[in-house]
Amino acid sequence: MPARFVVATDIMKPHADTYCVIPTYKASGTIVAVVSQALQYVSAVIVVDDACPEGSGAVAREAFAGNPAVRVVVRESNGGVGAAMKTGIAHALEAGAEIIVKIDADGQMDPSFIPLMTRLFEEDPSLVAVKGNRFFQAQVLEAMPKARLFGNAVLSLMAKFASGYWNTIDPTNGYLAFNGPLLELLPWQTFSDSYFFEMSVLCELGLRRLPLVELEMPTIYTSAPSSLSIGRVILDFPPRLLKFTLRRLLLQYFVFDVNLGSLYAVVGSFLVLFSLVFGAYEWIQSYVTHVGRATGTVMLVVLTFLMGFQLLLNALMCDVQFSRGTRHELLVNARAKRRTG
Repeated sequence: MPARFVVATDIMKPHADTYCVIPTYKASGTIVAVVSQALQYVSAVIVVDDACPEGSGAVAREAFAGNPAVRVVVRESNGGVGAAMKTGIAHALEAGAEIIVKIDADGQMDPSFIPLMTRLFEEDPSLVAVKGNRFFQAQVLEAMPKARLFGNAVLSLMAKFASGYWNTIDPTNGYLAFNGPLLELLPWQTFSDSYFFEMSVLCELGLRRLPLVELEMPTIYTSAPSSLSIGRVILDFPPRLLKFTLRRLLLQYFVFDVNLGSLYAVVGSFLVLFSLVFGAYEWIQSYVTHVGRATGTVMLVVLTFLMGFQLLLNALMCDVQFSRGTRHELLVNARAKRRTG
């Protein structure tokens, strides 16, 4: 679906029954400012203190004492951003939230985009989630740390395989908004407890081929150090994404449905496996006996491998072609348009 331009109007108007969940850990210096900004665009804010050693939750509770729109929940033990987010989701759903928005406590997400997100849900009640997309301007390549940029590219490709959202541009973006009533029907409790939370959301939604929108928005990069270790990502994320990839392919192509892509995958895998095993066997025999293999034997190995590889490419094309498309809503200098309009 082609990109559609969105012009922001009435962006200062808070949406009723929109709850903002802010997981906080070691963010005592920024949590008050983030909550204050979010309150301009939502009806309630839920701060989830994930056993923060700095007491971020206590800081927020003291700053907004007497404000019924701010609720502070303190977890007894640190479970990770996903665990804190799920705690906030549970409280928001219990309160009857129609829309639930996730914002990080480090001040790198602009809350003024919340009304644009809520409008998308109003326009399409079947929409389950809206997420941010940082990669709509070339300037982000300069602002984003190079190590994070490279890691994001690798993880994005793996996330496409795992989720089936092949035209998702920024799958690692943590700015998320959910349709509350629809989220309640999904197994959101199975979302990951760790920093893998955003990836697991995409994988669970993609498994069910549910509609998703990416909203282009800038990210504010601050001098605050990231608590996400690159080493942890390298060791933790790829195995999980591989697991989700295998699960999705098994369920979508051999349990939920059987189609041409299933046939391509089975026959292609068999031919590639046969060519590798048979070719290895013939190579070992040639090495042991010092007798070269016949041309026909070599051609059999090569042709079966090429045929199998081509069928696997066809299976991939089927997956890309019939996957659930991700809608993109492009915001281009909306505030400037309002001023000049």
